[in-house]
Amino acid sequence: MKIQISLIAGFFILLSVSSPVSAVDPYSQLGNQLGNVDPRSDELGTSYIPALFTVSQPRLPFNESSRIGLVSGDIAEYKIRLRVGPGEYDYITLTNYVLEKRPWATKSNKNLVILPGHALTEKFCSDMAIYYAQQGYSAYILDRRETNVPGNETDFSFMQDWTFEKYLQDTFKGIRVSRIHTALLSGKSAKSIEVTAIGHSHGAMLLTAYEASKYDDRPMGSVDRAVPVDIIIEYNPENSELIHNQTQEFASITESIENGVYSDSSMAGMMYIAYLASVEPEGHNFSELTNRQFFRLMASQTYSFSAYPYTPDYHYWSGDLNGLYHVDEDRLLNLTWTGAVPYAPKYLDQYMAGLMGNVEGYEIDPSRVDSPVLYIGLGGGFGDYGAWWYENEVGTTNNRVTTITWNDQGHGSLLIDSNSSDLWAIIGDWIDDNKNLNK
Repeated sequence: MKIQISLIAGFFILLSVSSPVSAVDPYSQLGNQLGNVDPRSDELGTSYIPALFTVSQPRLPFNESSRIGLVSGDIAEYKIRLRVGPGEYDYITLTNYVLEKRPWATKSNKNLVILPGHALTEKFCSDMAIYYAQQGYSAYILDRRETNVPGNETDFSFMQDWTFEKYLQDTFKGIRVSRIHTALLSGKSAKSIEVTAIGHSHGAMLLTAYEASKYDDRPMGSVDRAVPVDIIIEYNPENSELIHNQTQEFASITESIENGVYSDSSMAGMMYIAYLASVEPEGHNFSELTNRQFFRLMASQTYSFSAYPYTPDYHYWSGDLNGLYHVDEDRLLNLTWTGAVPYAPKYLDQYMAGLMGNVEGYEIDPSRVDSPVLYIGLGGGFGDYGAWWYENEVGTTNNRVTTITWNDQGHGSLLIDSNSSDLWAIIGDWIDDNKNLNK
């Protein structure tokens, strides 16, 4: 989630690491899995050209799949880049982690797709994806369009076209291609591959809206199990003050968009603070606090930096001025300034505020959320506030809704906390308990 704070934004260098890849042609493995549709054709809106991700070519070409190499034991990493529009930044990237038999081959025939939160990239989710790959899943992380926008961009007029509907379309394309790619590696039918999706924060909002959309009705786009983590679709009506706050937030965002401001730069400020907290931890760039203490304050008392906090105690990570409690602080700092996204479209924030503020025209039809659902509220984040809609709205027509609240470690505790794997295991057990489904 975003922090609403005005800070000096600097230039950000986002490093990418590339490796040689296998030159094996995977098309012979796919055969007739997709019927008369060639996976390289425009009919599917994408194509696959392996073995082009090299040190001399650090940016993956459009519409291509490449094997990066082994990352942990026999777990391999693949990258798939999909063109989703005509603009310079109109593409999404799937990072796939899977247990290989050999390069371009796996026994895995079940997908797990992770939709990251606001302004986060696959770097924050790779530990989780590798964990599920070790459990036998072909695990994917879907990086959205905004992950392509560099820190030195100044003209964001292109984001005027990055509407919420476009993001639903992108999610469909990502889920569809995840099936195709796993079919390519496993030799199975793409349509036979089940997909479990985990969405965090903005990703959870997208996942829930996707579940209720027409895209989930398409065989290649369906989600068989949904795990939205820490989001509020609609408050309990008793939380009238929080609802009113989000109505005001919606009005503020809408005014900005109408004035031609299409990007949100709140994460740029957080990235800059993380950078200074890393390279000048004892400096005093913002207050009497050191740079490191100021970062800890923003992470542990996030609500105090927002005009309209989502919950009274909303924060990213638990801690105090002396340190953060459950996360490797140095790693978090490095990930924040090298693995976050400085600019994101305001349309996502507008949609979220519209949902939470009960704004007319911003609703998700709960009766269309028909897959098994595990809602996880993160203590210190949205927590129990987010469970209400899933229990009382979706639950009226869907008897396969489960909600839990996990610990009190903050909104980011799904990702890289020292005990995040405990939560990943809980999700894995729930998936195992919801097999053999008839949607």
